[in-house]
Amino acid sequence: MKKYSNYLFFSCVCLVFTTTNLYAQKKAVVKKKTPTVVKPKVAPTPKPIEELTFENGIKMNAVGLKIKSAALYFDDQSNVPEDNMVEVNQKVSMLVTLDSGWAVVDGKVYPGASEVIKLSTGATVLKSDDLFASYSETGVDPEDAKYITLKAVITSMDDKKKFIIVSFRIWDKKGKGKINGSYKLFIK
Repeated sequence: MKKYSNYLFFSCVCLVFTTTNLYAQKKAVVKKKTPTVVKPKVAPTPKPIEELTFENGIKMNAVGLKIKSAALYFDDQSNVPEDNMVEVNQKVSMLVTLDSGWAVVDGKVYPGASEVIKLSTGATVLKSDDLFASYSETGVDPEDAKYITLKAVITSMDDKKKFIIVSFRIWDKKGKGKINGSYKLFIK
């Protein structure tokens, strides 16, 4: 009987060990996860280009910078007439007022602006690469950067039938915002 009980005890131990081992293997199999499928990252959809036309036929395309208004003024702060007729040597300022969009870095923003003035024949009269280059290191106060002024002057014109095309670009040196635009000036 003793042999029988040892045999029974040994069989129970083997059964428990085998059952435990099978349970552990089954549990290990359950724990295995199917490989995750890595989905490719999709680039964020870029903000649409905002195409705007303002007084005096100022046309602009903007990305990232929100434009509130734009207009042409003379030095005495009077408005340029809607037909954009100006005198030779009369300074014209374009004031662009921005709502938002500048990247603020340590309380400063870093605007850039360039201007190209061409005759209607396509000849380039003036090309300025970065009118705000002096602020590249220091930046400007965000409130000041809401108002961008670019100036143009026609110093001489042989043929008054020709007109001037002023093209400009405003951009954020620390962000992705940019504005491209143009307007025309005619000589009286």
